[in-house]
Amino acid sequence: RRSIEALRGSIDIASKPREGLTVTLRLPLTLAIIDGLLVRVGEAHFILPLANSLECVELTRQDILDAHGKHIANVRGEIIPYIRLSEYFQMDPSRPEREQIMVVETEHGHYGFVVDQVLGDHQTVIKNLGRLYRNVQVVS
Repeated sequence: RRSIEALRGSIDIASKPREGLTVTLRLPLTLAIIDGLLVRVGEAHFILPLANSLECVELTRQDILDAHGKHIANVRGEIIPYIRLSEYFQMDPSRPEREQIMVVETEHGHYGFVVDQVLGDHQTVIKNLGRLYRNVQVVS
């Protein structure tokens, strides 16, 4: 009950003899809980929606050399463009021998995000951040 109320929601329980128990859970529309994949880039953590995540593949230094400096990877014959999150968010890059690319599916095709480590599944509360972050392009 406390967790639901902390989300500004409510829970009602009604019981009628010979009819059963009804549990009603109400959460604000501005909140949603998604299944996500928790990843680490440097010291930062990000959540990628699990529903859009297809797979995690390794990217070796040879793969990078074969792409001649372009941010693309050949994943089972499909050319996947990728974004190195450490570069995008201007973090100190740690270029290990093998990097991990999270391949995600969007309405515009498949894309990859290079991460340092995939930490596992994580249920995440999505909340409207309000007007303060409305014009920030990289916050979702």
